[in-house]
Amino acid sequence: MIYLDTNVIVSYIDEADPNHVKVLKLVESLGPDRVVSRLTLVELVSVYSRAGLEEPVPLAIYSIRSTGARVVKVDLDAVLREAVVKAPDLRLRTLDLLHVIACRVAGCKGFATLDLDIVRRSSAIIKNLGIEVLAPPP
Repeated sequence: MIYLDTNVIVSYIDEADPNHVKVLKLVESLGPDRVVSRLTLVELVSVYSRAGLEEPVPLAIYSIRSTGARVVKVDLDAVLREAVVKAPDLRLRTLDLLHVIACRVAGCKGFATLDLDIVRRSSAIIKNLGIEVLAPPP
């Protein structure tokens, strides 16, 4: 399974996004087993709400489905407990940390992202979580 970061979904949906074409190629290369957590759903609803878009919940669900991903259940309490332990080694922003930990808790082998901080920390992520960071070429 490959976990899609929120930024991948937004760029996939937004044809005007400068990373749209790169993300289309990245998502196509991932294979069919793509997932997100409810954390991703919440983040998408928040992004769409702040952008003033009508009906952000259905739009967020549509965005996830459009990428071929499905929402998997993860124990958010387990994510938070592990995030406390792994934060010193991973040194990521809070939401980024929660997403990569949710990826591991879901049993994913890869994390697809556009986030340069996560890409820069990819060695620490594979060492500490066993998750490969997947990003389009620059």
